[in-house]
Amino acid sequence: MRITKRSRLAVACSVAAVMALGGFAASVGSIAGAHAAEVEGPKVKWLLSAWGKRRGITEGIESLAKHVSDATDGNFEISIQYGGVLSKPAENLDGLKIGAFEAAMFCPVYHPGKTPALTGLDLAFMPIFDMEARAKVHEAYFQHPVVQQEFANWNARPLISALMPGYEVMGKGEPPREMKDWEGLRLHAAGGMGDVLRSLGAVTTTLPAPETYQSLERGVIDGLAFPFTYAFAAYRLHEISDWYTSDLALGSTTCPVAVSQQAWDALPQQYKDLIERVKPTAYKEQREKNVEIDAKNLAAFKEAGLTPVSYPAEVRQQIIDRVAKQSWENWVKTRSEQGLPGQELLDFILAEAKSAQGS
Repeated sequence: MRITKRSRLAVACSVAAVMALGGFAASVGSIAGAHAAEVEGPKVKWLLSAWGKRRGITEGIESLAKHVSDATDGNFEISIQYGGVLSKPAENLDGLKIGAFEAAMFCPVYHPGKTPALTGLDLAFMPIFDMEARAKVHEAYFQHPVVQQEFANWNARPLISALMPGYEVMGKGEPPREMKDWEGLRLHAAGGMGDVLRSLGAVTTTLPAPETYQSLERGVIDGLAFPFTYAFAAYRLHEISDWYTSDLALGSTTCPVAVSQQAWDALPQQYKDLIERVKPTAYKEQREKNVEIDAKNLAAFKEAGLTPVSYPAEVRQQIIDRVAKQSWENWVKTRSEQGLPGQELLDFILAEAKSAQGS
């Protein structure tokens, strides 16, 4: 067979192409190697029981799950199960105790008798004014020996706090600009925040969140205390409201995420260290997401024509002096009657709040 000049050229090109492909494959292999796990370890999968859908309060958990998965090249998976498919919200601690799943989110306000010391974080008008300070206070309080024992009673240990923003009030009719204007207002408000609003003369009730829109629309209630701003927007309450408080800073609801002690003990040390390392990033990314959500929602509130109600510092201090401090004292008394160091716990929270705000 005669090999022409053109044939030799074709063969040369083919050889070059093969070599180029080989080089490309080697390059791809090199790139793949560059994405090896940052933290080596075995396959571990946790099921985390939550409820509702992915939302602002769960962004920190989502961030934590993503970062531990990325760092281990998918070997450590925290699978967040929404919709209450693993357990009802009020029974998540029970599920941890019997080992039904590895981790769970829970809110003490749903069952204050199960974790009475933790309810101190739900007290109204605590001097905690942003989510960064709230994360610091929660993390510190979770390490208090009394609180640690409370988790241990349920075969659990704290993992991270699913942070809620501060609560404000949104409603219909004339806005409450002074303390006397709260008298007679019918409000949806739970926990310590409900106690304080009742002390101001409001009539409070607790409704399932999905029923709040209809109740406000029909005049069954005049307003609601909800996490600002996302809960108001999530339930479209701004569409039928006239006003909202912008700086009342009622407080917030605490919703820790806990892991069963057995699941934690079985975790390789490098995975435990990884969780602690990425938690600050998870909190930071939740705060950033919350800022993004607020900007969008506040624009929607403005477009709907709502009136923002702001309170001078002296008016808010009057509310604290007149009713909030009494609710704190009542909490201390109740915890002390239960055999807990109520005053010590309150002092601890207040000291940590002051330190967090100062930093």
